[in-house]
Amino acid sequence: MKAVIEVSDLYKLYRVGESVVRALDGLDFKIYEGEFCAIVGTSGSGKSTLLNMLAGLEKPTKGEVIIAGSHIEKLSEDQLVTFRRDNVGFIFQSFHLMGTMNAMENVALPLTFRRISKAKRLKKAEEMLDLVNLRKHKNHMPNQMSGGQQQRVGVARALVVDPKIIFADEPTGNLDSHTSQEVMELMQKVVREQKKTLVMVTHDDHLASYADRIFHIIDGKIVKIDDNRDAEKEKIAADTKNQGEGKEDLEHE
Repeated sequence: MKAVIEVSDLYKLYRVGESVVRALDGLDFKIYEGEFCAIVGTSGSGKSTLLNMLAGLEKPTKGEVIIAGSHIEKLSEDQLVTFRRDNVGFIFQSFHLMGTMNAMENVALPLTFRRISKAKRLKKAEEMLDLVNLRKHKNHMPNQMSGGQQQRVGVARALVVDPKIIFADEPTGNLDSHTSQEVMELMQKVVREQKKTLVMVTHDDHLASYADRIFHIIDGKIVKIDDNRDAEKEKIAADTKNQGEGKEDLEHE
């Protein structure tokens, strides 16, 4: 698999009075094309700082962040704006929809910065709303939609630019448990069907379980990486074995 995110010897230090806080403390990892990865940690663990680094919203104190082949730690602010516009989609906790625009206009908004004609923007936006099962709500304003529907609009908006990477910051933080599950299943489906790379920050271990890999971060260090795909393979192997044993028992009978 091709690495789409590479982090090497990454540090972020803050001076607080006389002391130095290590928000990120020497991180090294890779995230591959088509992966859904969750960064999990409590408040103050460094997970949001890491997401900001990966998105080019903060500069590291030291280290490399290579996204889609570009050393983003070396880019100027103008170059970062262009890079994010061309390569990245964002899903936010608070939806950040424009209250004066309907669902289709909200989804089409990022395409205006690419100077795409209005007709093409709206056509693409409608396709994305169809993907997240909201075609019937395309003319609804944000205040006419539930929280889950608004977040689906947020997912569609992130996808409309055909990004290489999607960053999601506590994407279900304002949703109830049932709606959170629906949004997580949608994001999982998008990654698999659209072959997108999705990096999600969350404090919730259950939500993280939807990811292919889970990066556990404590005090600015990644202390463990769980691979859910290995667990799925083991479950399939165990189920297959059990079915085989059950078949043998029937044949002996």
